[in-house]
Amino acid sequence: MDWKKESEMFNQMADYYDKYRPSYPNEIINILIEKTKLTNGSKLLEIGAGSGKATELFTSKGFEILCIEPGSDLVKRGNERFEDENFKFVEARFEDYPITLNHFDVVFSAQAFHWVPQPIGYEKCSATLKDSGYLAIIYNMYIAYDNDFDNELLTISNKYSMGLSSAEDCEKRADSIVSGIIESGLFSKPEVIRSSFEQTYTPDEYFGFVLTGNSFIQKTEEEKQAAHKELEQLANKHNGIIKRPYICALYLTQKL
Repeated sequence: MDWKKESEMFNQMADYYDKYRPSYPNEIINILIEKTKLTNGSKLLEIGAGSGKATELFTSKGFEILCIEPGSDLVKRGNERFEDENFKFVEARFEDYPITLNHFDVVFSAQAFHWVPQPIGYEKCSATLKDSGYLAIIYNMYIAYDNDFDNELLTISNKYSMGLSSAEDCEKRADSIVSGIIESGLFSKPEVIRSSFEQTYTPDEYFGFVLTGNSFIQKTEEEKQAAHKELEQLANKHNGIIKRPYICALYLTQKL
């Protein structure tokens, strides 16, 4: 995989990412903080911070966060956005960044850990965590359920690489995340905590959301406009909206 190209793609999507990507339920973040016993002054490292969607949920808590992000525009945005917090965004890929050993209470990654090559990812997470520190991997699951609307949306998504998955495929991915953590031999069997939420989009807003996906953004302009038209046609059958249920999953595991 061309990591530089992928990072540049995310950089191009900075505005759309900020505006259209769903955030994460406060419930998930509160559970993470409670279970890892984070307190004022705790040190966290975030992998693939993007524009700070997950980062912002840790504000006003007195934490110190080092945010690793390969996109230069996203790093600039993050440092400007959180200038009043003890958060620092640095431009780097996690696998290349010179970590400090036994330093962090929690390493977390929201919607980004799949970009980290293994086994170096788990190895560096373990090395930079304090003894009995925690790794927290967070993903929003973009699920299409078995109903007429979702089946039609999934057909459009598959046609244009929009990133929607069937419930079965999402469960397979969840199982693979758990297996990967266990097989690393460096962390405990993860506790998996889920929280459901819903988001309603206009066709234009949902198109903005799919423009945050690396596969879709590489489509031709003709393909993108065709996809936009199909989303509008679908929404027009349902009061002009695209309603999406999401599941946020937290995989919480402790360093062995």
